[in-house]
Amino acid sequence: MVSKIAGKIFFIITAIAIIIIASFNLSACRRLSNTLINTDTYEVAKGDIAQTVTTSGYVDSSKQNDYSLPASGKVLCALSKGDTFSKGDSLIEIDNSRQEFLIAQAEENLNTANNSLELSKISYQQVLDANHIAIQLAETSTSLAEQSAQSAFKALENANDLAKKSGESASTALENTTNIATQSIQSAKTAWDEAEKILVEAKAATIPLKDYQIAQYQANANNAEANYEAAVAQYNANIDTAEGTYESTQSQSRSSTDTARSLYEQSLLNQSTTYWSNLSSTQSAASQISVVAKNIEQAETQIKLSRISLELAKLDMDSSMIRAPYNGIVLSSIYKEGQYASPGINAISVISSDFIISADINEIDVVNLQVGQDVDIRLDAYYENGFSGKIINISPISTNIGGVVSFELTVKPETENVPELFLYGLSASLDITTLGVEDVLFVPIQSVYEEDGKSYVDLVGEDGSIEKTEVTTGIFNYDFIEIKSGLNEGDTILISPAQYNTPD
Repeated sequence: MVSKIAGKIFFIITAIAIIIIASFNLSACRRLSNTLINTDTYEVAKGDIAQTVTTSGYVDSSKQNDYSLPASGKVLCALSKGDTFSKGDSLIEIDNSRQEFLIAQAEENLNTANNSLELSKISYQQVLDANHIAIQLAETSTSLAEQSAQSAFKALENANDLAKKSGESASTALENTTNIATQSIQSAKTAWDEAEKILVEAKAATIPLKDYQIAQYQANANNAEANYEAAVAQYNANIDTAEGTYESTQSQSRSSTDTARSLYEQSLLNQSTTYWSNLSSTQSAASQISVVAKNIEQAETQIKLSRISLELAKLDMDSSMIRAPYNGIVLSSIYKEGQYASPGINAISVISSDFIISADINEIDVVNLQVGQDVDIRLDAYYENGFSGKIINISPISTNIGGVVSFELTVKPETENVPELFLYGLSASLDITTLGVEDVLFVPIQSVYEEDGKSYVDLVGEDGSIEKTEVTTGIFNYDFIEIKSGLNEGDTILISPAQYNTPD
């Protein structure tokens, strides 16, 4: 809504202008003792009144893009200022031979990285298999070593048991032989003693025996002595034999036990050697797995790097040509075919052919606007052909030029009403209805004046008299203001406040 201050200023300026113009042809009218100077009148009527905001703007594009080339090269083709294009068309293109070679190189690097990864995966499977085999062999050799140690230990136990039993048997045999030989000696000694006793008795007999009888007894005693000596000799021989057998048995038992102990100790040593060998084999296999796994990681990383290099090369390839993002017009272009383009310079600027109206709106009026409001549009070049549009954006950021604060307004025209030659940059006038009422009383805005905070009009009576009448006002625009109370339809009022000449 236009502010009251702006309304007062407008009212004062309008009133002064009307007074100056009307002063040349006003009719005379008397009221009391005063002479009426201004007699332009208006008959109060009903109708519709709308409050509007008016501003000016220009035809703008909904999109603008500025492009620079990221690479340098010879320009193969380039659009010129004012050229139209469709979405996807080439705006500017430079020679991309180098990019093609870089792409081919990047693709080969990627293939090499993929092959390295496949080889690493094959090696990984091989070391997994080798590790599995090493573990199985380790388990088998460990089991065999344990079995060998257990067998050797059992053989040692058996050798100890056999040695013990052999020793006991040999000792028993020696004891038995000693007993038998001792008994033989005792028997022979008893027989010898008995023969000697009989010989002595025979020689000492009261009745002398004959010589052959004495000789017989002597022969018996000699035989008994010989038997005793033979028994002693046999005893000694048997003892020597039994002791030799005992010693031989003991020696054999000790030898068997020593052999079994040596085998057991060797089996323990073999078991320890097998353990450390198996541990070394499994650790080596695990280490190989870790190494090959690292190789796979490196190969995967190399693939990623190769893919990045390929994408960068493709981006460089794409950067050799700038394609249109939409249908539009070239706003400016600095290169022509055959020229050498450098990176980092604004090579071409384009705008969309989807046109809008851009305008600035005063801070006093912007508060009465909102997105979606209807706008009446007239182009200065086609002022007789008005068309409509809608507000699509109100910038939240203001601009301050010379102390005047304004906000940018964007209006989207309705395409069916737009003139055929709707050209970029054309000037436009915008009328925006902010508030409206229907079938209400209204009067010219300059006919209402204020005194002491109240609103008045000059009512013309049937007899031509002028009466100052208080009214209640409503909405207004630059031409009319709503009257809510104080007047009736058909009343006649002065268009400008009455001025009187007072006689001296």
